[in-house]
Amino acid sequence: MPENLNNILNTSLIKLLLTPFLISFCYSPTFGQTSAAYHHNPVLGFVDGKQVRYEDVRNKKTNDLSLQLFQQLNVGLMEYSLKILASKHSEINLTPEKKVTIQDIVAFYEKNNLQERGTLKKLRPQIKQFLQQQILSQHLLNTYSLALEKGWVVSHLQPPSEFLLEGNIKTGYLRGNKKAAVIMLEYSDYQCPFCRRVQETISKLVKNYKDRVAFGYRHFPLSFHEEADEAAIAAECAREQGKFEEIHSLLYSRQKAQYVEDLKKYARQIKIKSPEKFDKCLDSEKYRGLVNQDIKDGTELGITGTPGFLVGLYNSKTGEITGEVLSGAQPYNVFQQTLDKFLSSK
Repeated sequence: MPENLNNILNTSLIKLLLTPFLISFCYSPTFGQTSAAYHHNPVLGFVDGKQVRYEDVRNKKTNDLSLQLFQQLNVGLMEYSLKILASKHSEINLTPEKKVTIQDIVAFYEKNNLQERGTLKKLRPQIKQFLQQQILSQHLLNTYSLALEKGWVVSHLQPPSEFLLEGNIKTGYLRGNKKAAVIMLEYSDYQCPFCRRVQETISKLVKNYKDRVAFGYRHFPLSFHEEADEAAIAAECAREQGKFEEIHSLLYSRQKAQYVEDLKKYARQIKIKSPEKFDKCLDSEKYRGLVNQDIKDGTELGITGTPGFLVGLYNSKTGEITGEVLSGAQPYNVFQQTLDKFLSSK
């Protein structure tokens, strides 16, 4: 379930029905010609006489835009088709028979632990509206499926190949089984409250998946968190002396005090072997280049905020990762589903 009621109640018909799909493009070699030839990897143009196809330039941003376009087109086709067919076929009924009962509302309220969001009386209208939308969405989807089955609608929109990103652990810190075939690589900021919030979830995942998954960490300090880059450098200076995990946990619990002098105190608090070596490492910004490289690599993956995660198949010999990006402090079950998907595919 989404983390708050507003997210639940704002769920649209598009998201309910069409999230698993991506767009399939149409390429017509003649300008103005109507073509029924759809291709998942169309020719976009030519460079130095060679074809440039969609897959050559495909990235997370273009993929997300393609998904949004497909969703709108598919919903539009469904609504247009059902409106026309309803007047011609008795099987096409746009009004669902099922109604929302008070028992449904109470069950939803209790199952999703909405007591903290307000009383049942206060939330009842919103919950009812949401459940009605769910019923209508499912009814329209079932009706549209019938129309497709009967041949009354023929759709040329098709899902293309699965979109996966290519990344690398590089200098990232690893926990769990470092030779596992599946990895969850985190890009985070020590002053980000959402990054702090997700640490408990990650610890639970590390404990539950044990030797089946590797868990990596790379830095992604945001520009408006003024001390986050120094904190990232401090973590690497502590890592140099085998104390990464100790300072890592401490930094997330001390998000409002991460000036250089604070960081030096934290190094002593975790009983680092050589405080003088740590101070010199921090003052010289020894790992500034490493942090900047982490930011660059994360940006190329399409990460724009924190926390961000690259979850996928892992080659421990080369450090290469082939997977998908998850954004934000997601609930445990979202990470679980994604990890299980890749574990079952290897």
